[in-house]
Amino acid sequence: MRAIVCSVFAVTLVHSTAPAESAPVKAMAAISACRTEPNDIKRLACYDAAVGPFTDAVAKGDVKVLDREEVRQTRRGLFGFQLPRLPFFSGDDSFKDTPTEIETMLTSAQEIGGGNWSLTMADGAVWRTVELLPRDPRIGVSIKIKAGALGSYFLSVGTIRPVRALRVK
Repeated sequence: MRAIVCSVFAVTLVHSTAPAESAPVKAMAAISACRTEPNDIKRLACYDAAVGPFTDAVAKGDVKVLDREEVRQTRRGLFGFQLPRLPFFSGDDSFKDTPTEIETMLTSAQEIGGGNWSLTMADGAVWRTVELLPRDPRIGVSIKIKAGALGSYFLSVGTIRPVRALRVK
């Protein structure tokens, strides 16, 4: 009896943890399946039936459709963060749009000790220097941040030499 209960529990556990195909994914698959219908009338009926659930998912916010420019802007906004592979960045060549350097303006600066600074940029990004800045940064000055090797970043404040920095927000 105990073996039967354990078996039923194990099967239930496996079944409940298996990834279920979401409604938006099913809706997109249904739309794609309509393409194979050779009969024009049946294909149109298939599309009419399949598009409704997909547009409902978009309206509810379960699905977000991004164009290349939105992906580019998202990549730019995430500049400085080491991110896992994100599914909405896969299957395309948008990685070519990932900047290797950005230029922005300093809107706030706060010394955090040891000659290091917390610097807030015009876009709201916050960077922390991990090397001593030769002099205090001035609000409104141009900031250039360049990607280095192995996930490092170099931040130039105006004409001050570049120092290593980390993005914190």
